[in-house]
Amino acid sequence: MEDNKETNARGFFNGVKKSLPIVIGIVPSGVAFGILAKTAGLTLWESLFMSAVVFAGASQFAALNLMMIGASAADIIITTALLNARHIMMASSLSRRLAPGLGTPAKIPLFLTLTDESFSIASLQRERLIAGSFIYGLQFPLYLSWSATTLCGYLGTSVMPQTVRDSMGIAIYALFIALIIPATRKSRAALTVTLAAMALSALFKFTPGLSQINRGVAIIISAGGSALLGALLYPTAEKEGE
Repeated sequence: MEDNKETNARGFFNGVKKSLPIVIGIVPSGVAFGILAKTAGLTLWESLFMSAVVFAGASQFAALNLMMIGASAADIIITTALLNARHIMMASSLSRRLAPGLGTPAKIPLFLTLTDESFSIASLQRERLIAGSFIYGLQFPLYLSWSATTLCGYLGTSVMPQTVRDSMGIAIYALFIALIIPATRKSRAALTVTLAAMALSALFKFTPGLSQINRGVAIIISAGGSALLGALLYPTAEKEGE
């Protein structure tokens, strides 16, 4: 039992260590969300509740933008649901590499707090099986820092220069780029999938007719299509005996 506790503690703190670079990147994104939430007319508690319950940067930004342009509640719900649908694929993929021994009650919060960033880091681990304690350690700091920076952004809006507020809008894109570049430099498959996703996204953005498709649907098709291309071009070689 002691050895198991030590192993779990080691895995947790290893995950925390891996999460620190992402936490640094989350700071401007969380602050940007807090600023936008106040600009959109949300109260402090509504902003914190959204970050704590939804905990999905892209969906939260999309929801606020839709609120600001007067979109209906149904449109907001459908769009954010479609944006978050990718988490079903990510959770399904990660569950196949999850080490045995983690019960269903413990898996629920683990997958509810799954993010693009934590999924990327977990997927890049060399081990075939990943301990649940490692993923908890990876995601717990992200969850806390996202809520904390939302609070800081909301409260600090009044004292920030306008130029700083405007620049915060690109923070989440900078974070994704910082995560993608190292992987694409080491892996041809990652580079291919990334370029395919960018091409499909641009196609939906600038092609007449396709540009009218719901943004959430476009993101799901772009992500799914590029992932399918990657699976076809770079199938995982199964080890003998497995």
